[in-house]
This record gives sequence, C-alpha cells and structure tokens, in this order.
Amino acid sequence: VLSLESSLENQLQELKAGYSEMLLRVQQLVKNLNSLTCKMAALKSNGSQNNCCPTSWLEHEGSCYWFSYSGKPWPEAEKYCQLEDAYLVVINSREEQDFVQAHIGSSYTWMGLSDLDGVWKWADGTDYETNFKNWKPGQPDDWQGHGLGGGEDCAHFHPDGKWNDDACQRPYHWICEAGLSKGS
Repeated sequence: VLSLESSLENQLQELKAGYSEMLLRVQQLVKNLNSLTCKMAALKSNGSQNNCCPTSWLEHEGSCYWFSYSGKPWPEAEKYCQLEDAYLVVINSREEQDFVQAHIGSSYTWMGLSDLDGVWKWADGTDYETNFKNWKPGQPDDWQGHGLGGGEDCAHFHPDGKWNDDACQRPYHWICEAGLSKGS
C-alpha cells in the first residue's frame, strides 16, 4: 500500500507539473492567436485599422514596447527609437514601471528622460514635475566625477527598477515605446 501510495504521489506531481507547463503554452498560444487575428484585420483593411504591436514588440495597456539586447549611448538609443516611429520609454505610473521592470533583467537600461538643457524632460513631452518618479535615494545628483566630461544628463533604470542619472555616452540597453496604432 505504501509503495502504491508513493507511486500515486509521484504521478500526481508529474501531472501537476505537466498541467502547469501546458497552461503556460496555452496562454502563449492565446497571445499569438490574438496577435495574428489583429494582424489579419490590419491586412484586410489595407493597414487602415491596425491596433497591433509589431513583431518582437510587447503590447501593454495601449502601448507597444521594444527592449534592446545591446547597448548604445542615450542619443543613439533615442535616434533608434525615432527611426521606429517611437520614443525612449516614458514611465507614467507605478503599474507601467512594474511592467518595464519585469522585462529589463539585470541590465542598466535607458529611458526617455534627460536634462540635457538643465531641465528634466520626457521624450514625448510629458510634464516631468507632475509625472510619476522612481529615483534611487539621493538621485538625480548630476555627478561630475565619472571622468567622462560634464555631469549626468540622462536617466536609466537600475536592475531593481530604481532610476539614476548618468553620463549619456555610456552604452546601456534601452526601451522604445510607441502607441498601439504603430504599424508592423
């Protein structure tokens, strides 16, 4: 009886693990199906009704996000996003902060916030003063001692999601953001 009970328990654990994996695969299939359905609708309307994110972009709360896997200085990252009809990511809420933080991994990652002319500004024109902020304690500090010339005029995410200002020429990962109507 103990042997049967042990065998049954092992089979139950295997079934639970298999169910969890299957559930994840079904959830991914649903996402893929929704994406394909959206892209089919866009094709049928000759692109006039496109509410999908491009392939390799993630959709979240009405925006599309693209996460780089390499590093560029802030101005080059900003230019990359502009060429994609997007902008460096603008964080408008704790919820958006949490979404981005869940996808940046362990990399320092540029966002669309800079004070190149002495005043903090978001890349899309969102008002800095009234918008969400998530600076590390003591930041921004415009530190001059990094040896790269000048202060720190560009903001990035630490792996823990907190923000820091740094020298814009550092090659960090970056995130582009675009409205959901962005074409594929």
